[in-house]
Amino acid sequence: MNHSSKRIINMESSSGSSEIIFAFDAGRHEENVHKFKGVVPQQNGNWGAQIYAHHQRIWLGTFKSEREAAMAYDSASIKLRSGECHRNFPWNDQTVQEPMFQSHYSVEAVLSMIRDGTYPSHFATFLSTHQAQQGLAKHISLNGDEKFCCTQLFQKELTPSDVGKLNRLVIPKKHAVTYFPYANDESVDVEVVFYDKLMRLWKFRYCYWKSSQSYVFTRGWNRFVKDKNLKAKDIVAFFICEPITWGKGEAFSMIDVVYDVNNADRHKQILGSCEVEETKQDGNISAHKGLRLFGVSIS
Repeated sequence: MNHSSKRIINMESSSGSSEIIFAFDAGRHEENVHKFKGVVPQQNGNWGAQIYAHHQRIWLGTFKSEREAAMAYDSASIKLRSGECHRNFPWNDQTVQEPMFQSHYSVEAVLSMIRDGTYPSHFATFLSTHQAQQGLAKHISLNGDEKFCCTQLFQKELTPSDVGKLNRLVIPKKHAVTYFPYANDESVDVEVVFYDKLMRLWKFRYCYWKSSQSYVFTRGWNRFVKDKNLKAKDIVAFFICEPITWGKGEAFSMIDVVYDVNNADRHKQILGSCEVEETKQDGNISAHKGLRLFGVSIS
């Protein structure tokens, strides 16, 4: 069977900066290769990339390979087109973080990086600096005896509406259909259960809003926002935590917060209050061990 497979290679350039190189294994017959969306051949053998948005054609630059041009189109479509749009390549562990990376830049800045070829290196730097956040709470000890290994499933940067008066958190579709129970309309009332790092229980109503075609947390979310003092640009991260020693403890799901670095003073205040709260609850931690993963019983 002839097909192409994609892999991502992190390499370090001679200048010391990291670069992301998207490599493809050969395997397609030439006659079966279809043009990538937004890619046009150039007379000099290079490849151009363009995208149509807001009723106008936007030129993204010229690239040495067809696939580089196709990746430029994918990156530009994130900033210029809302919702689920056609991509040349499927999402992977790195590219799902591009929306968060791009949220720190204007449309003009993103397009400028794509055109001058610095977008991959800037994105690689972003991934590197956020690696510590992605590995947050990798190991957690409870009562000094039970230890859990927590693997992050996904994270989301909060928008103003996520922490506003709407009392709802929008879950990106690609994560909702992967990690949460099936929900196809508002009549389906699913309760999802999480624990925070202090092993406090949090329950949210999870459903699908057909009017906006979005997956959301509703009931219970406002209480979480107020308790954690969440603001726009803070990040909520979702984990699955499993006991390191087999047979000791049970797996559970966890929700955690990464505060925006621009709100460092607020973060320090919150950390101080959490330390007091953790001391108060220390004797009750064992009574709050998780038994379900996103509302599903774990045996």
